[in-house]
Amino acid sequence: MLSTFLDKASGLLNRRFLVAYWFPTFIAAVLAVLLRVWVYGVDASWRWWSRWVPTEDYAGEGSVQIWLFVGGLLLVTLIAYILQAFTRPLVQFYEGYYLPQRLRRWMTRRVERRWRRLRQERTEAARQSDLAQYAHVQDRLHNEYPDQAWLLLPTRLGNVLRSAERYSIRAYGMDAAFWWPRLWPLLPEKIQQEFEEVLTLMLALLNLVTLMVYVTIDSAIYLSYCQIENKEWVMLGVLVVGLLVVAVAYQGATAQARSYGQQIRSAVDLHRFELFKAMHYALPDTPQEEQALWGQLSQWLYNEDRGAARKLTYDHGKKEQLEAQAKNAGKTTKAKGDSFWEFLKRLWCQH
Repeated sequence: MLSTFLDKASGLLNRRFLVAYWFPTFIAAVLAVLLRVWVYGVDASWRWWSRWVPTEDYAGEGSVQIWLFVGGLLLVTLIAYILQAFTRPLVQFYEGYYLPQRLRRWMTRRVERRWRRLRQERTEAARQSDLAQYAHVQDRLHNEYPDQAWLLLPTRLGNVLRSAERYSIRAYGMDAAFWWPRLWPLLPEKIQQEFEEVLTLMLALLNLVTLMVYVTIDSAIYLSYCQIENKEWVMLGVLVVGLLVVAVAYQGATAQARSYGQQIRSAVDLHRFELFKAMHYALPDTPQEEQALWGQLSQWLYNEDRGAARKLTYDHGKKEQLEAQAKNAGKTTKAKGDSFWEFLKRLWCQH
């Protein structure tokens, strides 16, 4: 029954929705149900489920079990759609944007202390010529933290993503947050698919974190009203297991975010000039010219400063056309010269 539902759903829903939203919701729902089955007992739960089998008098009306099962799957799908609609706020929450101010400042100060300690370790490793330690610390600073203290965020996920966003500004003067929606359609299809794979896994793990927090709290509250032996220990065990799953899933999401950031850096390094070509601007000859051009374009398009566009000129390929015409003209002149000498050679041979 489940495979049939998924086969039909996959025709209406794409793979990204199923992996990133539907399956985490389904897993959380199954865990919540299994806890209640364990409390009531497997035999009692099976007897309750079997009670919904229709009798001969109502066999033509279909089994209530089927409707309960289908209703549960529809509820899972509805929750998955809600998660999809709140993807951006959810990611921003785990980046640390919506935390209470006091908590956010406290967590940011802790992150800043770790960031400064890593910078000191990098300096010490460079002074002692410890290449292995230097490479390890530099890798963390490059991929997990922005380059300045005021840019630090209170969470690890937020700093990993902000580090990727800041890379293009540090290297080329290009604001990736503004230019990425324009660069994305110009990327090769294979690279877009790689981005989708990593982003889908990151969102799936973040959604699992969110749902497991709810399931853990719901299970603890539910167990507090149940009359079972060693209730306090069972509640403690549920909380420990739930928080462990949350921590592991969050670490996995951070690892995927790091891979996502590395792909952003690679895409910017290899394909940023495609934006200049698509917008009909001449390619810069030096890194300094490139940084100046990105700055002018950002001032014009993002800050609406029309004065920044006064010195910009479009390149519609006229220079290449003139060079091609000159090259063809040179070939024609050479061909004509060759024909003239061939004529003199034939004339001399006749005499």
